Amino acid sequence: MTEGQTATQRIVSWAQTAKTWADSPAGKRTQKACSLGLSALILLILVRAIVDVGWDEILAVLPTTPLFWLLFIASYLLQPVVDWVIYWRWWPMGRRDLSVMLKKRVMNEALFSYSGETLLLVWATQKLGIEFDPDAPPKRLLGRGDGPGLDPRESPFAAVKDVAITSGLAGNLTTLLMLILALSMGGGTVLADTVDPSVIKTIIISFGALILLNIGILVFRSRVMSLPVKENVRLFWLHLARVLGQHVLITLSWIVALPAVDIHTWVLLGALRMVIGRLPLPNKELLFAAVAINLTGDASIQVAALLAAQGALHLVFHGVAWFAGSAIEERPPVR
Repeated sequence: MTEGQTATQRIVSWAQTAKTWADSPAGKRTQKACSLGLSALILLILVRAIVDVGWDEILAVLPTTPLFWLLFIASYLLQPVVDWVIYWRWWPMGRRDLSVMLKKRVMNEALFSYSGETLLLVWATQKLGIEFDPDAPPKRLLGRGDGPGLDPRESPFAAVKDVAITSGLAGNLTTLLMLILALSMGGGTVLADTVDPSVIKTIIISFGALILLNIGILVFRSRVMSLPVKENVRLFWLHLARVLGQHVLITLSWIVALPAVDIHTWVLLGALRMVIGRLPLPNKELLFAAVAINLTGDASIQVAALLAAQGALHLVFHGVAWFAGSAIEERPPVR
């Protein structure tokens, strides 16, 4: 018996012991307590952030037109809905399981990146009965002309990992497209007039690294990705549609809220928002606010107020989404 095999057997033994304990009454009580503790932590973070917002000023600038609210709500719900559609194709999920996708989004944005993916992976193995047997050979699907890949119905870790990677690729491509759009619309001049030259240098280096990262993932996809190529291509297009859809919905909500600002300005501001949002820089919100003020001129006060209001609304929607997701999970399934 090799050392590697011994380590594997130890991991398997530990996993089996942990599963036995999790199925016991004490284990279930502990899981419930941890779930309540996580909910309390999420809500505490959101409440603290919401309390710091000046709500009198926020409420004063929020548009009352129903179209603005429809666009904003649609932009928020688009990501969990697309995530649900992706996993619904593989796993035995119902409509009520949209709750875990809502909570996944909240955790990724309120705690730290990919904490939501951890939640989803634990949920999939516990709630859906999808289990990994280390002693069995991995079940594979044959890719059409592109080699084999793991079956996402039997390999939840591979499914969650590849979904996250293709989401990142779609986001990176969209950001590069937005950078090209912004530069073609005069965004380079706006950035040069607003930010320090060192920041411009950082932007160039960041996007150079972004391109190299994407190329690296594509070149070594057989080692990085686990699902069949056909599945990952489908995932990429779904994520690309979702990212572009969210961007369009947010931009349209700005146009509806402040129609006095010309559409060209909103489109350019939307493109710069996505570009700045992907930069590895501190205080990105302040940088974007400075760009927005420089770009919108006389309407800068109203624009800044609208952007601040939407940021506050996102916090409120996170709280509502977490409450809604928890409430749906507590309801007994309809038979």
